[in-house]
Amino acid sequence: MSKRLNYGGGARQQSRMIEDKLRSLKKALLYSYQAGTMIIEQDDSTLEFRCLINPDKLTYDSDKKMLSVPFRDICLNMPRIGKTTEGVIDVPIKCGDTFIWKETNTRWLVTLQYLEELAYFRADIRKCFSYPLEIDGVKYWFSNIGENQQTIEWRMKNLEEWNKINYTRTLYIKRNQDTINYFKRFKIVKLPNINGELEPWEVQAVTPNSVEDILIVHLKEYFNNEFEDLSNKIQEEIQEDHELNEEQVVYPYDKIILTCPYVENALWEIKNKDFGLDMAMDAIVIEKEDTTVTIQLLNGKTGKFDVFYNNKLVKHIVIKAI
Repeated sequence: MSKRLNYGGGARQQSRMIEDKLRSLKKALLYSYQAGTMIIEQDDSTLEFRCLINPDKLTYDSDKKMLSVPFRDICLNMPRIGKTTEGVIDVPIKCGDTFIWKETNTRWLVTLQYLEELAYFRADIRKCFSYPLEIDGVKYWFSNIGENQQTIEWRMKNLEEWNKINYTRTLYIKRNQDTINYFKRFKIVKLPNINGELEPWEVQAVTPNSVEDILIVHLKEYFNNEFEDLSNKIQEEIQEDHELNEEQVVYPYDKIILTCPYVENALWEIKNKDFGLDMAMDAIVIEKEDTTVTIQLLNGKTGKFDVFYNNKLVKHIVIKAI
């Protein structure tokens, strides 16, 4: 009897129930019509596992299904190392992750895990948008609902007229510090449309604590602000010009240290100095490989000057008021 109980999952009744449900799932992964293959992308590899994808709710706006996959299972694209049980590994999937449904070549986002299910990983999944959102060079796949508002509802009371806020687009995206900082309320963000072109949207509401590891963002359609885009372009050009001229901002009485590769018989020089600036310069050679100059500002004047080494501009220094 003890061996039978251990084979069935253990002496506790709940353990045997968990083992029975897991066996039923593994049978369904082989013979069910709704069984499929999930591809989990990692940094330098991909992992494939059998899974069960059951339909839940399908509308014109979104496609929501249910995912069932064992917590530990055999990876289909890894080489066999011995017995079948020796190839069982953890399935690296959690709320907020995405995977590719191999049979349909579509990407899905895990949005809500059923924590009461102890036999296997069970969660709601939503179909991802066709194009990802790029934040600081990182691509984030998201699920998209809506984007079909065509009218604006106006209201009037006491001779005051206003339009009702319409949540015309809702996003489900992985929650981390980057996405939380990106989607601030009333911030204008640019998101891809069905053609992959970036369009402006205004963030209306963000619910960071409603679902674990998922950020739900409500957006309202916005207009293209050409003047804002032009202003941002000008700021970028100014920043690029500063970097090109190697501008460095300091304050009165600061100490400036600059280093360059050593050139024999070359000199450090200060040129284009504004009137009234007072400073002391001391240059030393370090192991005949690098030479360093220390410039100590001696008064509270503001202005600018250039530092040259070997007749080449090294740094454009701007002194600002404290």
